[in-house]
Amino acid sequence: MDDIKGSRRRQLSLSFVGRLVLLVVVGYSLVAAGISLVLLNRIETQANFTRDTQIPLILTQTRNAVKIERLSSLLRSIYLAKDRRLERQIQLQIQALAQGFSFDQNARLVEGARQVAEETKIIAKLRQEARDLREGQASSSPADTTDADDADKLTTQAYDRAMHTIDAMASQLSGDAAVVADDLAREIQRSAGHMQIGWILILLVPSLFATALLIAARHHLTAPIVAAIDNLERIGKHERVVGLKRAPLLAELAMIDAAIVAYGQVSDDLHRTNAILHGLAEQDPLTGLANRRTFENYLTAALSRRAAPDLAVVMIDVDHFKSVNDTFGHLVGDRALAAVANVLASLPWHANSLIARYGGEEFVIVLEDCSQQQAIERAESLRRSIQELSVETHAGPSLRLTASFGLAVAHHACNAPAEIVAAADAALYSAKRSGRNNVQVASRPGEMSKAS
Repeated sequence: MDDIKGSRRRQLSLSFVGRLVLLVVVGYSLVAAGISLVLLNRIETQANFTRDTQIPLILTQTRNAVKIERLSSLLRSIYLAKDRRLERQIQLQIQALAQGFSFDQNARLVEGARQVAEETKIIAKLRQEARDLREGQASSSPADTTDADDADKLTTQAYDRAMHTIDAMASQLSGDAAVVADDLAREIQRSAGHMQIGWILILLVPSLFATALLIAARHHLTAPIVAAIDNLERIGKHERVVGLKRAPLLAELAMIDAAIVAYGQVSDDLHRTNAILHGLAEQDPLTGLANRRTFENYLTAALSRRAAPDLAVVMIDVDHFKSVNDTFGHLVGDRALAAVANVLASLPWHANSLIARYGGEEFVIVLEDCSQQQAIERAESLRRSIQELSVETHAGPSLRLTASFGLAVAHHACNAPAEIVAAADAALYSAKRSGRNNVQVASRPGEMSKAS
């Protein structure tokens, strides 16, 4: 009897097992709920930090980037300006723009803006001094002329210092933006890692609750986080950021997604701006043709890969262009240059060719896989087309233009870019000495002949 009673005492009742199971389920639920709350609080904290700190910082950096670009543009304008009144207007704009940096917490940007404003004052002052000296040049001594040249040199030095300061400001701003992006990516990745660990622990329990929780996590937590990480990778590859098709259930994840999309747009804008600046560095703004640096790089590459003597360089100079500017003004002169550029670009060139503005009223053409006779025919066709140009002056009869052409063909013994350019340039000056509006050919350096 005593043994039976002892055995019953060691048995577990169904209600106890039920209560125990219920206790385990409740305990598991509490633990799962506790883990979820901790992870969600972490996400909320990061989202609030992003909203209150990082997004305003990104927006501030974007505004500063725009202001720095505007400051650079105004500095170039005042350096190239020839009118005192225009210089004064630009100087006031630069000072106002520099004052806008005074509200920024970045002391280096504030100091850089102040230095640029000071250099602007120096440029305007030196430019006026040089202008005053040249206005009295007729009655002045050679020493005064030297003083004007010295003032121009000092102006250039002040401009170089200011541009160096602006470049330093832009570099610092780019570095700060990279740090902010890296910090944001690290925090989101860290939060994603914590979320994954937490949900793995919860899903170890083989129950319907864990299954339901997994489904909820996939739809409301994992998907937004994976999308956020994918978007960050897209930003790093300069690809378009894709927002979620359906807003996340959690407001914090929605804010993170919106912040990443906004940052992606900012990054895309900066990337496009850099692409535009890169294009401007290779293109002449007036004519739309390639600039001199692009021509030199192209010619060097073309000569390095050339296997046969079939590369021609054509130098073109608009005749008496200085008198066009002196008579009709620089606006008409600009229209004339643009018209010549349109003529050069309108011909059906083959793929292996380049048209560039060499400087001032000079243009240059590189023709690969082109014999000397073919190059002469193209040059003559261009000369006739330019001769037929008519440029509106708004002050009388239309302006008629002509141009002189110098042509040189690269031979095996003339593979250096400077050598072929010098030969074409010498042929060009020979064309000028021969009465202009003609084509001169230098088969090799030191030899010139008129195209028939």
